[in-house]
Amino acid sequence: MIDPRKTGAYISKLRREKDWTQLDLAERLHVTPQAVSRWETGDSFPDIALLSQLAQIFRVSVDNLLNGQPASIFRDRRKVTAGDLLTELAEGHPETVAKLVREEKAGMEELLDVAPLTRPSTMDKVVEGLTGFSLSIEQIVQLAPFVSQDVLGAVLEEVIDTPGNQNMIGELAPWLDRETLDRWVERAINGEVEGSLLTTLAPFLSRETLDGLVEHVKDGGIELGELEDLAPFLGAQALDRLVDQAVDGEIEANILVRLAPFLSKTTLERLAGHIQDGTLETVHLEELAPFLDAPVLERLVFETTDGKVDISLLRALAPFLSREALDRLVDQVAEGNLDADHLTELAPFLSRESIQKILQYISAGTITPEVMVELAPFIDKETLSNLIRGSIRARGGETASPQE
Repeated sequence: MIDPRKTGAYISKLRREKDWTQLDLAERLHVTPQAVSRWETGDSFPDIALLSQLAQIFRVSVDNLLNGQPASIFRDRRKVTAGDLLTELAEGHPETVAKLVREEKAGMEELLDVAPLTRPSTMDKVVEGLTGFSLSIEQIVQLAPFVSQDVLGAVLEEVIDTPGNQNMIGELAPWLDRETLDRWVERAINGEVEGSLLTTLAPFLSRETLDGLVEHVKDGGIELGELEDLAPFLGAQALDRLVDQAVDGEIEANILVRLAPFLSKTTLERLAGHIQDGTLETVHLEELAPFLDAPVLERLVFETTDGKVDISLLRALAPFLSREALDRLVDQVAEGNLDADHLTELAPFLSRESIQKILQYISAGTITPEVMVELAPFIDKETLSNLIRGSIRARGGETASPQE
């Protein structure tokens, strides 16, 4: 593995041994002193032509520069090195490099070492010259950032049907062109490859392709679990189409809960309206509640008190209601519009002030005293003690009256 810092330090050492400034070296190479400085600090790397010139100026091999040190005297001279490949590429011989790899005189490791230093157009010629050479899918993944999309796609087609190779498509996705990605989407929809591949490819698919996936939910080409994973990448219009399909009964309505975090405020309000008019079962309201705005929930709750929605959902919705809304529900009980028994369901979510208001209603006779027994676990210790003492004094007064 080539380390720019080691190479840079070696260039700096060779320069100082010649007693040259960075400007002296820069003038010999026709580059700026800043470029030399970046090489020596490892912030950048000379291109292959400059590496060859540096090797000639300092009378060292390209391999010495790449390794950041003189070559070992025990090196096998018959083995083609990364430096040898770079020299061939610098001289404009990509076909020679391909031949060396095909004949296994140079290894893929050396080719992968020089790939980051080589122009994509040059690497394309090298890879195109590897016809008949068996590249592994792992090697293709490593080459992917350094070749064009066309060459990558062609190489991939030669090996992708080998068992196990399809699992690597996700790693290649950032470098594949749209047409290749769309072909893999089609294969996933048709069941030729695992549907989970769609989620892996999603960040790299076009908006058009992603939105088109929605049309395959109804025919079973995409499972609901896969759709949930795709939801973060779908556009608002595609999500709305899924909502319409769920409302119309074309797909399972429980997908709405999975999609809820990604739906717009307008769409969520529309869903609440469908629950209100009975188009959707009210059971979905409990699961959608965390994503609905407070005004929407409150509208549904107060329609509940008029009998338009199942009263049993009040407890499920209570955690998401504002303090003002809960206070209004207490008032509804006092006014006789809501059964007092429902106060027990609401009690865990009522504020101390709301509890005090209920107690005042009980004292005034507006709410039956029996409610207080059910509310006792939610009444603070001080208030409960005062109530008990008041009740004892009242009973004591009733007992004392006949004696007078």
